[in-house]
Amino acid sequence: MLFITERDVDMHLPMKDAISALEEAFQDYADGMSSYSSRGRLKLSKGALVTMPGYLHKYNLAGLKTYVGSQKKHRHVLIFNSKSGEPIALIESSRMGQIKTGALPAMVTKRLVHGGSHSLCIIGSGLQARGQLEGMLAAFPLDSANVYSRTPANAMKFAVEMSSKFGIDIKVHDTASSALKGCTIISSATSSVEPIFSGRDLGETYHANLIGANVPSRREAASDVLDQSGLVVVEDMAQALEESTEIMEMNDRSKCIELRDLFKFTSPVKEQKTIFKSMGVGLEDIAMSYALLRNMKIL
Repeated sequence: MLFITERDVDMHLPMKDAISALEEAFQDYADGMSSYSSRGRLKLSKGALVTMPGYLHKYNLAGLKTYVGSQKKHRHVLIFNSKSGEPIALIESSRMGQIKTGALPAMVTKRLVHGGSHSLCIIGSGLQARGQLEGMLAAFPLDSANVYSRTPANAMKFAVEMSSKFGIDIKVHDTASSALKGCTIISSATSSVEPIFSGRDLGETYHANLIGANVPSRREAASDVLDQSGLVVVEDMAQALEESTEIMEMNDRSKCIELRDLFKFTSPVKEQKTIFKSMGVGLEDIAMSYALLRNMKIL
């Protein structure tokens, strides 16, 4: 069994490959060919052991992401050959998780946002916010972005570093409302326990990705954001109803669909106000692992 490091991941998993791998995995899931189980949390004396299993039938890959507590630097994905049962690799997955968390909203946004030019707002300025920007730049021809953080110094650091890395103009805003003004694509990646923005901060056309909260004690958007939107996409409804306060408190959950259903649509989505609420499922990590192992010529 191979041990694959963060450096290996950074060298061999470009964002565009990650987006393509997720598209393929969820199409297979929509066709009934792949599967996953919801996140499991085994309580420990301090914290919990988290497991997120997934299975890619097409490539005979099964495995799980696992970690204890919230320590991002100690997260790993274990991959098996599902036919032989042989373990293939143990992968350090902090960087892979950042890539996945950027690629997934980019993949969903491509399916919900169409035509014309678009403007991007990033809410948050940490590790995952960097992945959000990287993913959107791989999916859309953007030359600028707005950023808002509850810690202004972090937002300024984000803007300087990301402007230099990607060659785009990033404007720092003092308030979420100011950052959101005129933006059609929004990605929020924070650990906030209170809503950062509300429906009145948004325009007549938008797609918002909410990716920062997968426990009920956190939330990023006020209830009216989801209530005024025409379509809300989640990876798994049962999991969303356990982990997302934003979904739990919706007045009308009939407009929610699961991500696999988005892959069954035969025509473009026409809703002008859409949301993707992501909690993360194991299938995504197995898809990332497949793209990585393929690029490393292990598969």
